Amino acid sequence: MLDGETVELEEAVRPKYETEENLAQETQVLTLLCHHWECIAKKLPVRYELDYLLMRNRKAMAWLEIKVRASNYEYYPTYMISLGKVMAARRLTEATSLPSFLVVQWRDWKGYIRLDDLGELEIAMGGRTDREDDQDVEPVVLFPIQGFTQINEWQ
Repeated sequence: MLDGETVELEEAVRPKYETEENLAQETQVLTLLCHHWECIAKKLPVRYELDYLLMRNRKAMAWLEIKVRASNYEYYPTYMISLGKVMAARRLTEATSLPSFLVVQWRDWKGYIRLDDLGELEIAMGGRTDREDDQDVEPVVLFPIQGFTQINEWQ
């Protein structure tokens, strides 16, 4: 403020790129996981930055982020995710002592990795450039895809 002037800050609202098809695919993977891990999933409010809290017998068990990719599992040597998402997972784990997982469904493979127990991270700049959204390019973490545990055999 200068000389009693008020400054209005415009809060940018980011568009949601999630489609109904994405949500349906995420639900399929979530159903498979919950059956295997004998839990239920509660959708989290946006402020928690991850997708779900997994619960068993009314007790919280783990934090979960689900992603669906249009490429095959081995198309890229690494899986890229926002550093902000990894930081959010680690904050939730630190605050609650619950593990945080990332589950990815590729076209030909499903797998998971822990987000809170990764050791040294490979950080880069990356993201999508096809949507003309300058917020899509940001610091990212690159995980070698071999670090994922396959979940296809649970079907």
